[in-house]
Amino acid sequence: MHTAVVYTDSYVGDVVVQATLENQVTGTTEWADIATLTFTGNETTPTPVNFNGVFTHLRFQTSADPADTITKILVRN
Repeated sequence: MHTAVVYTDSYVGDVVVQATLENQVTGTTEWADIATLTFTGNETTPTPVNFNGVFTHLRFQTSADPADTITKILVRN
């Protein structure tokens, strides 16, 4: 069980949790979508997402520019 918490400040868009089983991350690494969070910009508390699996690497992809609107993402494995 993994938990990620996204802290936002008026972010509007999606945050997609992606994972891979590959040992090294390169330009050809294949990523699988694990979970998607949709934000409207009205969130006032951190938004958690839980997911199961054994992964080598995780990453977070955004649909909009997260500069100054996503303050942090915490992951607990």
